Amino acid sequence: MMQNRFLRNVSANTIQLIINQLFGLLIFYALSKGLDKNIFGQINWALAVLLTVFALLTFGIDQVIVRKIASGQDKQSMFAAYLFHVIISGGLFYGVLLVQYFFFPALFPQQSFLLFIGVGKLMIFFSTPFKQVATGVEKFTSLLYMSVVSNIIRGIGLLVLLLLDTMTVTNVLIVFIAGDLAELLLCIIIARPILKPPVKIRWDKGLQFNLLKESLPQTGVVIFTAIMARFDWILIGIMVSSTRLAEYSFAWKLFEVSTLPLLIVAPIMIPLFTRIFKQSDKASDPSFFLEWQIIVASFVALLLNVSWGPVVDLITNGKYGQVNSTTILLFSLSMPLMYFNNYLWTINFAKGNLRLIFSVIGISFILNIAGCIILIPLYQNEGAALAYLLSIFIQTVLYFQTTEFSMPAGRKFLLLLWPGAALVCGFVCSEYLSGPVAGIALPLIIYIIIVLVSRQVRIKDWKTLQSLYQ
Repeated sequence: MMQNRFLRNVSANTIQLIINQLFGLLIFYALSKGLDKNIFGQINWALAVLLTVFALLTFGIDQVIVRKIASGQDKQSMFAAYLFHVIISGGLFYGVLLVQYFFFPALFPQQSFLLFIGVGKLMIFFSTPFKQVATGVEKFTSLLYMSVVSNIIRGIGLLVLLLLDTMTVTNVLIVFIAGDLAELLLCIIIARPILKPPVKIRWDKGLQFNLLKESLPQTGVVIFTAIMARFDWILIGIMVSSTRLAEYSFAWKLFEVSTLPLLIVAPIMIPLFTRIFKQSDKASDPSFFLEWQIIVASFVALLLNVSWGPVVDLITNGKYGQVNSTTILLFSLSMPLMYFNNYLWTINFAKGNLRLIFSVIGISFILNIAGCIILIPLYQNEGAALAYLLSIFIQTVLYFQTTEFSMPAGRKFLLLLWPGAALVCGFVCSEYLSGPVAGIALPLIIYIIIVLVSRQVRIKDWKTLQSLYQ
């Protein structure tokens, strides 16, 4: 049973992410088809602001809670402390939105979107403590149910509005709020058997202070990553136009979907690595797991580039394909670096090296913000993508220089081999092949052949990975 736990966790997390990404794309498609492009851009701007703020309001406590629960600390007290935090911080923020809406109604053209979409995002914020408990005890099947209901309701609701030709701003906001409220209610129901004894939500000065103190370095990390995640969106909306933001958000959304494998393994790696380093005498070398991720990342980046022009132009009638080709290339170049970053970040987080994480993220944050401010006015969407690539590259270099991680010396060069192989396959085939079928299929086939011939993906490594769950 223990040997299958990793497979079960990966399966549950994979299903969750596939459902969320598919319905996320459905939501994105319905909004882009049913709403004016300018309105669509304004909604994306409001979402960028709200997602940034609610990420900041976690103060990094959410990830600390997962680590504490995974290491065996009392989940009821951890849950109660974090729930108290999100209720207070979320309520105060929404109070600020209300004051701004009623007393300064002309401050932003997106005021109404911030206020009403903010209701739903507040409900999602209130649901995070339930999800963190499920993650900490590795109840990924429960997490699956907790995490998909909002996107399912919103996706189906918006599709119905599109088919009935009733896609108004009011109806869109109703669907958004209904989906997010349903997710909160379902989280409460599902979490009750996990928490078991009645949980008292009260102010525990000592516990709250200790959590804030312990998460202080992680708070800085959250501030940096949250702002970096949507700062480019916000800046394009302010400095360029809502139309260009609509184009950029389209490229970003498909890039985000393409990182699905990373989204699957990332939450599973935190409790796994925490357990490995807690029992260091029994720890096995998981470095092959990093190589697997780089192989997958390079393949997905290759797939994204060779299929982008013909496929995206086909499904959008030439609207979002060629105009975003350079942007998606820059995004995809960062993909192997993202997997490497997550692997090194998880090692440091599991070991409690939060100050190191803070320093690395802080430097890349400054570079990203400066890059966006300089490059977006010059190159617009492509400038934002370039700023993102440069910040991820610097982050990788810093982590690599400061993180101790075991990996056979003879295999380290393979971390560069796979992205290089993908680049060569894509470049050569684009230069010498014509036609969408050959241009898409042949580079992917050649890359897969290179991986198989190298014999770097071995069955014994899979058995080793499963043994880490015993």
